[in-house]
Amino acid sequence: MKICVADDEKEVRESIIHKLRALYPQDEIYDVEFGRKALRQIAAVNPDLVFLDIRMPEMDGLDILQSIKQRRPSIQAAMLSGYDDFVYARKSLHLGAIDYLLKPADREELRAVVERVKSETDKAFGKEIDIHLGRLSAKYVFIDTLRYFNTSLWFDERREKTVLFGHAGSLHRQLEETPKDTVFTFCVNHDYEGAVVVRQPVHRGPFFQLVEHFVPAVLEGIDRWESERFFGRPPEGRSHANTRRTAGRRAAQLRRQIMATARTGSHQRLEQSLNEWLECLYGLDLSMLRKECVNLMALLDEGLAGGGEVIVLEEEKIHYWTQWVSKHRTWGELSGKIRKFVLDGIRALTQPESQSHTGWFQQALHMLDTSADPNLSLELVAEAVGVHSVTLSRIFKQQTGMNFVRYLVRNRLRLAQKLLLNSEKNINDIAEEVGYVDYRYFRTLFKKEFGMTPSEYRRSNGIAGGVDEVD
Repeated sequence: MKICVADDEKEVRESIIHKLRALYPQDEIYDVEFGRKALRQIAAVNPDLVFLDIRMPEMDGLDILQSIKQRRPSIQAAMLSGYDDFVYARKSLHLGAIDYLLKPADREELRAVVERVKSETDKAFGKEIDIHLGRLSAKYVFIDTLRYFNTSLWFDERREKTVLFGHAGSLHRQLEETPKDTVFTFCVNHDYEGAVVVRQPVHRGPFFQLVEHFVPAVLEGIDRWESERFFGRPPEGRSHANTRRTAGRRAAQLRRQIMATARTGSHQRLEQSLNEWLECLYGLDLSMLRKECVNLMALLDEGLAGGGEVIVLEEEKIHYWTQWVSKHRTWGELSGKIRKFVLDGIRALTQPESQSHTGWFQQALHMLDTSADPNLSLELVAEAVGVHSVTLSRIFKQQTGMNFVRYLVRNRLRLAQKLLLNSEKNINDIAEEVGYVDYRYFRTLFKKEFGMTPSEYRRSNGIAGGVDEVD
């Protein structure tokens, strides 16, 4: 946070600056002297807060305040005076000052003003960042566990910021070297840490200056960090853009071929097409590769479960398989799981069906209806009842008329209903407890299912919402 102090008495300025530096050693405190020079230096510093003496030669504090508010209304100001003058106090508040202090201002008075500005800055940042996190959520990037450090840097668009990613330990060690340059930290998909910091020459990550470029910078940084982990080398080591586009078109063709072959049950042809598809995927960048995997898994899940010739994928199913794909950290892990799912699934479909599936299906249904495990999945339930995921998905559709994912989502939302009514937990915690890392996506699902947001649901049942329950 940047603070300027303007007063025509040098001793007064030095006293206030000394107190502020003792209270906030990480903040930047500037002596801008007084009069027109003070106004010029305030414009150059672009502070978050100024302390202004009302009576100064050349240009008094009220004139400086009026000029500041006209040029940069976001700058907060507290007025200083040696006189308890109601007229001055009223005029300064009318011009936009947030407080009026009598000299000599003590530490606690200064602290109260600074803390108020920090609190208001944090609130403004929280509202703004939530919009950007919603945009990331729409791209299945879920960011939570935000920790605020110096949020005033977010609003200073003259300073470049870098988005850093890494494991908690290594990233925190980096941030300890320059804590005052950290805007905020966060967690990505409950997997690894991220931070927004003032850009330094040593930083290699993507950077942004205008806040509207924050989301692209985050997506670029995530792709870079996860690609290096996934492929074992950074994106620069991948194939050329034209080659990737060609590989993308070929992968889409092979995906359609896999779907057609899977319907025929020809295991040999399916394995050949699947091998070609996997080889083709390795030429894509990580985001394209994951999207292609999600498409195939969702289509196979729906198509092999009894979908018609034209398969329509619901958002819930896309979200489910996006989470499934993203949890595999390396190419070897993901490709192995897909190969096993597809080939074993076709074998399961071609095997003669037993006379009755009533026993294990009822067991699966009971597990879904009674379990509160947020990690419950098609794979886990299928393994628990001793059948392949494709078999479970197909029988589930036949017996209930809806696919597994829709049934799972419905049960999660009904559990959330009970928690909203019978507990004092906030919506973020409830969303996580029923299986959703990102409460924004949970809120969207809840409104789609019940016609109102979670906080509206609570209010409609006479329960006041918490401070974090903003729709």
